[in-house]
Amino acid sequence: MGTMQDYFALQLTVAAHYARIARVPMDVAIARCTNLRRRFRLAEPDDASHWAAFLAEVRASRGSEQELLLLCMRRFEAGHAKPRSTGFGPFSFDPPGPDGALRLHFMSQEPPAASPLASAGIDDRLDELRTLFEAVRRRHRDAASVRGYSWLYHLPAYLRLFPPAYRRSVRVPAVAPHLTGSSVWGQVLDWRQRVKPAVREAVLSRLPTMEVDAPWRIFPLQPLTAECSISEFDAWLQRAR
Repeated sequence: MGTMQDYFALQLTVAAHYARIARVPMDVAIARCTNLRRRFRLAEPDDASHWAAFLAEVRASRGSEQELLLLCMRRFEAGHAKPRSTGFGPFSFDPPGPDGALRLHFMSQEPPAASPLASAGIDDRLDELRTLFEAVRRRHRDAASVRGYSWLYHLPAYLRLFPPAYRRSVRVPAVAPHLTGSSVWGQVLDWRQRVKPAVREAVLSRLPTMEVDAPWRIFPLQPLTAECSISEFDAWLQRAR
């Protein structure tokens, strides 16, 4: 199977187990326990009808893994027919909420030529962050702080890209994780966008222990959160030139 087929097959296996123990239809399990909507690039409000159409296809299917996998690949290929770029390399952000905190994300849009967290790429990542925050200053003058939420905060190679105040703030979040984005599911893929065999085996071996109210606990790494003022980022990125 191809790289994304492996990834989707694992997500469908996890969803199928959740459907059994929670006694819900497969389409409900997929909506709750996979990041397929984001991977299909259907996460925007305008995409709701396309996501609903996919879930309707799931309901209409015979439920076989192979048939569901074909549905996933068709949706994935349709979503990636026109490559998208944030303009900030693997970084992107959500506009600040009412509290002035913007949400920082890190995910390669396409498989890169080398690990985006390799030492050789640090200068490129810092340049991308500078470009991102220049865009934030132009578009969102109300941005007061930067917040992240991801399994990536377990990795020193990721943390070194950020200001000391941000690194010191890393902690277990007060809110429960979810499985609809990459904050948990992202750890399954390596930088080539291939499923990590050890993580897949860990997830599969823990399936029998899955809890309906906390399905994310079957994953080896739980997401952490970090936050600091946007001024700390500005000062850090100036010093790091």
